[in-house]
Amino acid sequence: MATKIVKCTRIVTYMQNPRALLIRFRQFSSTSDSIDHSAQNVAEDSSKSQTVWPDSILGPLGPQDRRFLLPGRIGPCLNRKTLNHELIGKEVVPHVPSVDSLLPEGPFQRHCDITEQFLTSIDEIDLDFIDKEISVPASSDRLEYRAHSCPTLLRKEFKELFPQRNIMEGDLTVIIISMKTENDMTKWSSEVEQEREELLEMFVQSAVAICQAFDGSGHWADFIDPSSGKPFKSAHTNFTLFETDERYRKFGFDIRDLGCCKVISHPVWGTHSFIGSLFTTAPLNHPLVVNLNNSLV
Repeated sequence: MATKIVKCTRIVTYMQNPRALLIRFRQFSSTSDSIDHSAQNVAEDSSKSQTVWPDSILGPLGPQDRRFLLPGRIGPCLNRKTLNHELIGKEVVPHVPSVDSLLPEGPFQRHCDITEQFLTSIDEIDLDFIDKEISVPASSDRLEYRAHSCPTLLRKEFKELFPQRNIMEGDLTVIIISMKTENDMTKWSSEVEQEREELLEMFVQSAVAICQAFDGSGHWADFIDPSSGKPFKSAHTNFTLFETDERYRKFGFDIRDLGCCKVISHPVWGTHSFIGSLFTTAPLNHPLVVNLNNSLV
């Protein structure tokens, strides 16, 4: 009994012996009369001249029937009526490539791609974290205080700084204190170094006092020492947060690579700025967070 195995586009038939194969072919020949002969491999114009091959006298050296060039006397279908009918029934539509696919990408297309990418990733953006009102400091302002409710995406990046505290749960507020400098921080000179040391001491003293105020109100608080990039009060780890860290981009700052070093750039003051950060579990609407703005500026 034959067993058929169908795999991909092949059909493999296994039989017990050659006799079964012969019986199978006889059964096929007895039912061949009911098969449609419209696609027989016979040429319409060559039906009058019949060539018998192989020649009984010449044998393999005799003339070959060019209608059946393949082994086993197999040839292509030469029924012109059937072929013309199939070609007429199928309408051939030429493929015309789009002009946009041939031309290089222009600025408008790049802007559309960026907008589409932003809209597809809108679910990952915390809209409450984006400033709805952009305030411009006056010419006499020397310090900027910004408090942000830290979203979940940033908490995952900051949790390694404070391994002894679970900052993934509850409130977490990030306070960014920016101070305007007289000198450009991209250049090195004795004046730049002296001004930076003075601003560093001023920030550390202010941050210690702020943390003590939060501790007194029952909330944990700590700040990042700009000189080391590590928490000032918490246990130190191998993770740091320097002012040239790329994570500051998410707070509205720009990190410029000068080749020999990197420098942070304020949205308004540019590289004439000194940046420090502070973390606390006090909510954004806490009176100390709100009133701290009025006392510092």
